[in-house]
Amino acid sequence: MFHDQHHPHHFLKNKEMNELYISYAIFQFAVGIISIFEPIYLYKIGYSVTEILFYFLLVSVYFLAFSFLGTKIVSRLGVKHTMLSAVPLYIVYFLGLKFVAQAPVLFFVMPFFKAVKMQLYNYGFHLNFVEHSDRKKEGREVALIQMGALLAGGLAPFFGGMIIKFYSYPVLFGAGSVLLAVSMIPLFLTEDRHEKISFNKKDLFKGVLKKENRGALLNFSGYAVESWIGFILWPIFLYVIFKDTESVGLAASLSTVLTIALFYVVGKKTDNANKEKMLRAGSVFYFFGWAARLFAYNFTSVFFIDTYKNLSMKFIQVPWSAYFYEEAKKRNYFYFIVEREIIFHFARIIAVPFLMAIFYFNVAPYQIAFSIAALASLFYATSIRSSKLKPAVR
Repeated sequence: MFHDQHHPHHFLKNKEMNELYISYAIFQFAVGIISIFEPIYLYKIGYSVTEILFYFLLVSVYFLAFSFLGTKIVSRLGVKHTMLSAVPLYIVYFLGLKFVAQAPVLFFVMPFFKAVKMQLYNYGFHLNFVEHSDRKKEGREVALIQMGALLAGGLAPFFGGMIIKFYSYPVLFGAGSVLLAVSMIPLFLTEDRHEKISFNKKDLFKGVLKKENRGALLNFSGYAVESWIGFILWPIFLYVIFKDTESVGLAASLSTVLTIALFYVVGKKTDNANKEKMLRAGSVFYFFGWAARLFAYNFTSVFFIDTYKNLSMKFIQVPWSAYFYEEAKKRNYFYFIVEREIIFHFARIIAVPFLMAIFYFNVAPYQIAFSIAALASLFYATSIRSSKLKPAVR
């Protein structure tokens, strides 16, 4: 299953990984010019924060409902073609958002498209990375792919904000759709591979709650909760402060781009360090990054607080991702990838109703939500190792 990585070569000469670096960077730019404005768009067309949280709760419900079907699609189409199949769904989703205000029923339909597109792309991307990455250079490869994504995704909010200011949301959605299609081109410079399913539906859901997977359940749940709060509530909070999308985009871009240089250094260190120790230390720094957001109130404070938060996040993201891929390769990695995605959305289904209640009663809701995210970030320090590993598929 894995490519032969035993012959000497520099990891930049790994053609499959180079294709993935380029594809993922373009993909992140396409998604980045839209994603930060997605909750803001729903907010601007009249939905309350509680309703927007319900919208994303539906995404997680749909994701879990169709999670096993996604594995069968990967097996039938192959990893790269599965990623490609997600692109039309992204385009339908982005274009469909335009009509949510005119056809309220789409509020319940579009989360389905979002869930399925996330599922297909995520399964395909992680399988692609696991199959072609070099275990000895995993930290640096994670750093490289995230550096490209961070540069593209970091610049994207600024350009997205400018497109909205000078044109419109439909133009933004159209531009993102074209770039998504372009992002798939590099992947098909080499052949696709098909992934065999080695688990059944019953085992998949049962495995999530097994005692030996408790550390992974806590670790992945922490990410799921804090990242969803960051994705949904932080952009709306910025919009409430700034009152315009271009300022939101500029603040997000500046604070992100300034952290890029740190990525490769962290990635190189990750290859030679104890990843669990790095995560324990990084989770503390990241906790204070979230806690600091409680004191954000204008552009300057947002810039400095978010820059620190993004810097601390880099000490988490690289070792966390490398740690996951390292563990995935020790077991049935397809199973582990799908299991992680299920845990993400299972945790969100539990957490989002609490967030909805917080915003419904409207007593310091953002401060409480950011405090929850800060506490959730501490779970990055929990171990995802298992004493009862399933045999790796070869």
